[in-house]
Amino acid sequence: MAMRKRVWGLSAFPTVFALLLLFCWAYRFSSFASPVGLSPLHNGTPPVEGKKIPEKKPGPIYKDIEKTKNPPAIPIVDNFLLADHFNSTSDFPAIASWNRPPKTHVPEKTPLLIGFTRNWPLLQQCVLSYITAGWPPEDIYVVDNTGTMKSNFPPGKLSLQNPFHLNVDRLVRLFGIKVISTPTLLTFAQLQNFYIFTAQEKGWDYYFWGHMDVVVTSDEDLTLGSDKHLAHPKFESFYMRAVKAIRETQDPGYAAEQKGQWALRFFAYDWLALNNVTTFKTLGGWDTFVSFYLADCDMHERIRMADFKMDTTEAGWVFDVGRSIDINLLFRRKIDPKNPPKTLGELNDLPEDELGGSGFKELRKAIDVETEWKAYGDAYRNAWQVKQAGGQGEPFYRDPRGFAEAMEMAIANGVKTYQEKWGHNTCE
Repeated sequence: MAMRKRVWGLSAFPTVFALLLLFCWAYRFSSFASPVGLSPLHNGTPPVEGKKIPEKKPGPIYKDIEKTKNPPAIPIVDNFLLADHFNSTSDFPAIASWNRPPKTHVPEKTPLLIGFTRNWPLLQQCVLSYITAGWPPEDIYVVDNTGTMKSNFPPGKLSLQNPFHLNVDRLVRLFGIKVISTPTLLTFAQLQNFYIFTAQEKGWDYYFWGHMDVVVTSDEDLTLGSDKHLAHPKFESFYMRAVKAIRETQDPGYAAEQKGQWALRFFAYDWLALNNVTTFKTLGGWDTFVSFYLADCDMHERIRMADFKMDTTEAGWVFDVGRSIDINLLFRRKIDPKNPPKTLGELNDLPEDELGGSGFKELRKAIDVETEWKAYGDAYRNAWQVKQAGGQGEPFYRDPRGFAEAMEMAIANGVKTYQEKWGHNTCE
């Protein structure tokens, strides 16, 4: 009898389950069960008497952007038009004799990585300043971090007014440097890890990396360096002093207190820095959740905690700028300001200036104007990032204002992560 009852109970279970489903279905669509958050048009309840419910048009809901349109931008111009006269690297203007790199490359590898996202004129100026300060072009790597998946590579698909425009053809074919591309747009911390990955892939034990919104020059007036107090201090180009900084790390006495373990060397903070690949891999790379601001603070504190050496050295002048100077000044010729060269031939025909001569003073004067403008001018410090506002209809187009605002939001989120991680948002 007990077995018969159990069998009956099991056979009746599907019937009971079906009744429960039927009840739930009836309740869901009854007039007294209105789902929270749905309008009367969707939940079956009658609209309020006398109030007309507007019909929803098909398609996505768009944000009203009438009040958030981009302000009109002044079209930018290329800041090195003489490059239009180049056919190959052989046409590149001669570098000042005192800044030329050795004919035979130094034994050390000297890769320099410069990240780029926006503002082609500043990037071009930065690259040319390194070349004219003696850095071998073949050792300079511009990292295209525009997120446009090689749209800048020949044939370039982004116009000059597009914030993400990068003239890869000119950089490679005419200037003789190298350009590599990130697979997508990376944050600052992710880009730093990409540098480490690239170094590992290329077999580099160390590498230099620098900001793109800088101009570098050799210390022609001999006011920097440990021997500046000497009666006749010896001049060395920016590049050769950077090489000297590498050689110092290979001295047995360097980082003796840290048992020879070093992480990085600063040149004007991280506007230019020399990184030890092994050390950064040991530390686990950069924390990508601290995406932009304070990412450096996070990494540097971890370096201190691990007791790796981190110090400051000098190679020459590194200036933080937000606009372009007259790039012809970088080539250190005797230029008449009232009659500047209009062609490559005219520039090459001009006599070379003297080491630390009037041309260097004019160069420093022009750079100082731009450093002052960036630090104390009417525009905010990073206004150079939003100079271009074109590119509509081109591959991977992003609204410039929207991109800038999204970047600020990502920065704020990274700062929050840093604060949660360390318990404060300050930086030593």
